[in-house]
Amino acid sequence: MTAAPPETTPLDEHTWARLADQVGDWAQARGVVLRDAIWLLPFTALLPQARRAFARRGGWAPRIETVATLAPQLGPRAPAAAEAMAGDTVTRRLQVAAQLRGVDQGGWARRDPAGFAWAVAAVVDTADEWQQALAAQPPSGRAAWVATAQARLAGGTGPGDQERSLAGYALAWAARSIAVQPPASDALYEARPSAWIGLRAGGTVPLVQAVLDEAAARGVPVLWLDQDPPPERLFEAAATLPPPQEHLADDAEGEARAAAVEVLDALRRHEQGAVALIAQDREAVRRVRALLERAAVEVVDDTGWRVATTRAGARAMALLRAARALSRPSAGAEDLWLAWLKDDPAFASQAEELRVLEALWRGRRLSPARRDQAQAFWERAQSRLAPLREPARRPLAEWLSALAALWLDDPASAAAWRDDPAGRAVLAAWRLEAPWNQGAGWPALAAATRFTLDELISWADEALSEASVVPDHPPQARVVITPLARAMLRPFVAAVLPGADEQRLGGHEPGVDLIGPALRRALGLPGVAEAAEREALAFIQALRLPNLCLVRRRAEGSEPLGPSPLLQRLVLARGGQALPVSTLAPPCRAWAVQPVAEPAVMASGARWPDSLSASAVDAWRDCPYRFFAQRLLGLASDDELDRLAEKRDYGDWLHAVLLRFHEQRAADARLDDDRALLRRCAQEVAPDGRLAEGEMLPYLASFDRLCEPYLAWLQARDQAGWRWTAGEIDRQRPAPALGAMGLHGRLDRLDSGPGGAVQVIDYKTGRADELKRRAKGLEDTQLAFYAALAAADGATVGAAYLALDERDGPRWIEHANVLADAERLLGELAAEFDRARAGEPLRALGRGQACERCDMRGLCRRDHWAAPPDAAAEAVTDPGGDE
Repeated sequence: MTAAPPETTPLDEHTWARLADQVGDWAQARGVVLRDAIWLLPFTALLPQARRAFARRGGWAPRIETVATLAPQLGPRAPAAAEAMAGDTVTRRLQVAAQLRGVDQGGWARRDPAGFAWAVAAVVDTADEWQQALAAQPPSGRAAWVATAQARLAGGTGPGDQERSLAGYALAWAARSIAVQPPASDALYEARPSAWIGLRAGGTVPLVQAVLDEAAARGVPVLWLDQDPPPERLFEAAATLPPPQEHLADDAEGEARAAAVEVLDALRRHEQGAVALIAQDREAVRRVRALLERAAVEVVDDTGWRVATTRAGARAMALLRAARALSRPSAGAEDLWLAWLKDDPAFASQAEELRVLEALWRGRRLSPARRDQAQAFWERAQSRLAPLREPARRPLAEWLSALAALWLDDPASAAAWRDDPAGRAVLAAWRLEAPWNQGAGWPALAAATRFTLDELISWADEALSEASVVPDHPPQARVVITPLARAMLRPFVAAVLPGADEQRLGGHEPGVDLIGPALRRALGLPGVAEAAEREALAFIQALRLPNLCLVRRRAEGSEPLGPSPLLQRLVLARGGQALPVSTLAPPCRAWAVQPVAEPAVMASGARWPDSLSASAVDAWRDCPYRFFAQRLLGLASDDELDRLAEKRDYGDWLHAVLLRFHEQRAADARLDDDRALLRRCAQEVAPDGRLAEGEMLPYLASFDRLCEPYLAWLQARDQAGWRWTAGEIDRQRPAPALGAMGLHGRLDRLDSGPGGAVQVIDYKTGRADELKRRAKGLEDTQLAFYAALAAADGATVGAAYLALDERDGPRWIEHANVLADAERLLGELAAEFDRARAGEPLRALGRGQACERCDMRGLCRRDHWAAPPDAAAEAVTDPGGDE
């Protein structure tokens, strides 16, 4: 018997009460003992509504279940069999791949890897469809059904032979699987209730239809409650419903904002009840969710999260990609290593070592001790990945054992994975511990499947993409993300459906189909037309929800995007009358336009550094505000890890080569000896390992031009009585003029000469003309600062730049009277620091090349100042400027 409403009506608080009355009245009229009847619903989210309706009605209620909830209660499931289809898609693909390789001896997989992968995926999808169709057949009729399907598959010849062969293979596998491990739903055919009740909404569930038809054939009373309109007047029935609103947006971002605004407005209008956010377009819904959470709205997701999108999934994949980068280092490998190190629980207590290592990789200048600290930490970290660095093909079981040992042998790491729902989902998806790795057939399958590291990463990523985790639902959440097919008949006070366009709603495109339309029709299997009909029914059911808003975008990039075909059919059914358009707009804040003045901060209460470097003094002289941001606030920009070779990389390498050369050079070395030693040192000192092979070649070519001129200059310097003393020297010294602050820095080179004189030499690979301009008097901070660091009692100290890249040989650019300039520099710095501590503002100067290269430009808002700085700002300045 089928009971259907005379017309399609909107959902309200009485809908389920009417359905409960229909069931009760039918049972009373037929003399059915209601407490022994079973009412099967399409999905579990409807169970509370149906049970609540009978609780309010009073009296006996039927047993209200779904197939998924009833089957386990009717008896234990058949034990797992090794030859049966696995419960997850990823493992099924391993099973199929192993079987196809065995049949073909692996020839297809080697000859055409992409085609083989396509065939594996197609067989798995087809076998899954065959298995569902067989589960919907009564057990007594399955053998005949399979024989009919096999006969029709074998009857075709010509084009499509391979597809039919694969479809037949998938059918045989599904039939064999269901024979050795019958589905739990078979218990429904054996159940003997007083009556069966079915609910048809959004189409009929084939298994439920088969169970109820089998019961009716045995004389068991059956009632169908039909909530779908007749197929021949689908949209005509929907036209009688209150029309939904339509919200048009210009692009994807606008669509997400519009959907979020509609949800917020529904929450404002309804103080009680849940709002449905229908996940027709998952990408748009993720953006809407982010906007709602920014507005402090609690959201629950009926479908859960793909494990690959969770932090635990990202952490798991980061470890595998880091292992691959160790096996095959390439540009950008440090990004992968840092992504792993920063999120691995094993390194949670070593944050300082990790910070130093990152600074080293980003090209920061570090002391030798800090470099050694970073290298030691990195060597320990690499040893952790040693079990995963072997690139050769290995059994999957060995790979997974190595992963399990990494994560689960350490109690702290194991707790981090097991205490997190997403972490447990990762362990389950990769079968890293019991009971997941003990299923029937899995140990043998994992031992027989052999992967390279690349293949393991692909498999692991696929496993996490297929697995899902449903987080705990906060009880106060009032926004529910649900698919279109799961929104029907639920007590939502409003619903928002983003993605109501021609691509995402009603725009069906056939996928891979090994079965074919003709065989589908002959066997009664659903195809593209049936899928489109089910989506249309789900859409009609969504139209019954109160306060429905359909959100869509007008364009996809530069391509115009039309409305969904289902919307067009609805408009036609309404006689061409357009849907009402929502006028809601995203909330806007009114901001008064205010000019941005150059900042002038007070540093009187700041914690000043214990010592100054030459770059800190340069920052102060260029712009006091830059000094404040960099030195007092500690702000800095991170260099990119995956960068190309720069002049600085060449300079660092050249410094290292010259240091090694002078450390090994004999005091009485001849020119030929120097030439051989310098070239040997150049071969021994490797460029930065982060740079791709060949990137330094243009710079290394200039080294060949440098060698002979530099050695000639060095021989002449030896004859003048000067000798190399030390290189790359870290120096610190107090600076009485600066009070509590001292000086620190690294000197490229110290030479000693006649009469105990000392010269500080700073290697440069820049333009000599610029260096010559800088080395005049107080314009030069760097050499004056280095001379102050090198000064000793009674010693005569000089300082000079040595420009190495000049065509006619190294150029000597000396800073005359450097000690006197250093003393004056420190004195004027002390006076300016005292004024700043006393409350004089540190202003942003906003002029010259210093601004063009400044990392703090966005902080001082230089590009948004209302007016150029005045003369007073330009004079705040330069501690060494001429009065």
